[in-house]
Amino acid sequence: MTLMASQARRTKAKPYNKKQAINAFVKKFKYEFDMRDDSIDLREMAKNFNDGPIPVEDIHRAIVTVLGPQYHTIAFGYDPSGGNYLGYAAGKRPKEYFDYIDWKDLYLWTIFQRDVAPNHVEKIYKDFDESSVIVPCIIKITLTDGRVVYCVWDGHHTIQVCRLKGYTKFQAWVIDLDQFTTAEIENAGFGDTDEERIKFGCFIAGTNMRRINGLNKRPLAPYDDFMIGLETRDPKFVAMNNILAQHRCVPRRHADRDGAWTQTKSGIECFELEGTQGPSNGAFWSRAIAFQRNNWKLGHLVLELYRPMSYLYQWANVQGFSLPAAFDTELAKMMIKRWGDAESIQEGIKESYWDAVNNYTTVGEQPQHDKFRVLNGIINFYKQSGGKVMLPAPTIQWKV
Repeated sequence: MTLMASQARRTKAKPYNKKQAINAFVKKFKYEFDMRDDSIDLREMAKNFNDGPIPVEDIHRAIVTVLGPQYHTIAFGYDPSGGNYLGYAAGKRPKEYFDYIDWKDLYLWTIFQRDVAPNHVEKIYKDFDESSVIVPCIIKITLTDGRVVYCVWDGHHTIQVCRLKGYTKFQAWVIDLDQFTTAEIENAGFGDTDEERIKFGCFIAGTNMRRINGLNKRPLAPYDDFMIGLETRDPKFVAMNNILAQHRCVPRRHADRDGAWTQTKSGIECFELEGTQGPSNGAFWSRAIAFQRNNWKLGHLVLELYRPMSYLYQWANVQGFSLPAAFDTELAKMMIKRWGDAESIQEGIKESYWDAVNNYTTVGEQPQHDKFRVLNGIINFYKQSGGKVMLPAPTIQWKV
């Protein structure tokens, strides 16, 4: 082996080990936090900054650590505020820029916009605050008659609300068709006439409309929605979190610890169940959580245990059945003897249901959702096991 070949072997870059890179990055901080492809736990990360704002550079470093080495060597030289632009000489106006547009110059071209919804405008209007205005996106088109129009392709409802609030100028992110070269337009499949340039503008706006609103917009996850509501002191979410804390549970994005609650939407559904006196304020949900935590202390909150139990307590309340605390203890002992852990309970009940369906041994109307399959299964199981407490009648019967 030559000396050069030996050196090449020694200097060959090692394959990127994402797990090791993430562990090394997290260890730089006093408080560790979870980093995955689908989420970086910023709330845990914020503990390193006294639960205050996190520098976006630290978040950026975390992102590129997860993404991999191809993102580690990006040069930072793009300044859209009036300095250097991507592919442009300094000072030349770019294809996109921030501007304020007069009301009289604003248009909407239906080729690349959805229908306007007055009720959505009203919804935004009633919850309007200047601090919450999102910058609309607009495409600047020079028409064949010389008129310059600014066509909205994202944020039209917001603009209409701002007008109702008295705005005369509207901040916007502008894509300027006049800054595209003939070659760029032709490479996209359009000609060099004014009509073709307008069609190209429609193509750009329509593509971006779909790209932003349909393809690449990350929806607000239920967990984030709950945590934002909690941290901004929404009364409902504060009340829900108090119930969770009472039972040694915590909202989490992933079921990564004992007492983790991850099914946010279903939890809200259970919290909002009403009884004979109206809203329960989470009483049924709280008892269902206690049912699991008192009898199965290990593991995350199992959706198809606390949700059907929440409905069982609600059914009993509405139909006038009294379920004493002894019922919870008795039922849990039966379940543990039959299935063991909490996850196996819901799996075992659902398996028995589908076996009965396939064997045509059910009596009654088949539920269309797992929460009611498991709910009916719990009632059937308790009665078939010799339970002592009277329960509401199941809507479907089978041998569990």
